Amino acid sequence: MCAESLTDDRREDVLDGFEAPESDANQVYTFNSSELTALCPFDFGGPDYYEFTLRYIPDKMCVESKSLKQYLESFRDVEITGEEIGAEMYDAFDQLLDPKSIYLRLEQARRGGIEETVEYGDRSLSPN
Repeated sequence: MCAESLTDDRREDVLDGFEAPESDANQVYTFNSSELTALCPFDFGGPDYYEFTLRYIPDKMCVESKSLKQYLESFRDVEITGEEIGAEMYDAFDQLLDPKSIYLRLEQARRGGIEETVEYGDRSLSPN
């Protein structure tokens, strides 16, 4: 099945994880992507482009990168706001990974001279 054809309730089913390596170190895992797009749910209706950052300190699970790519692609044809994407993603990653700490950031590409950034979780993991 093509990732972009997934319905809202099936998107998080794409995400997969694997057992985290045992370590006493507080390893921080970071994923960045500029390939997240979704459709504007308002009158404009065109695509919104996002820079995605996920940082977490694993407990028992790690996110599998291919499933993450498919998950990001699953938003491509969905009319949804950045705030809704962020909230959905935060809940999905938190549920899958149950990490010691997690931080998620979405930066929407500038439109009409306005930039928007939405952040969730532990700000101490922010790369800025």
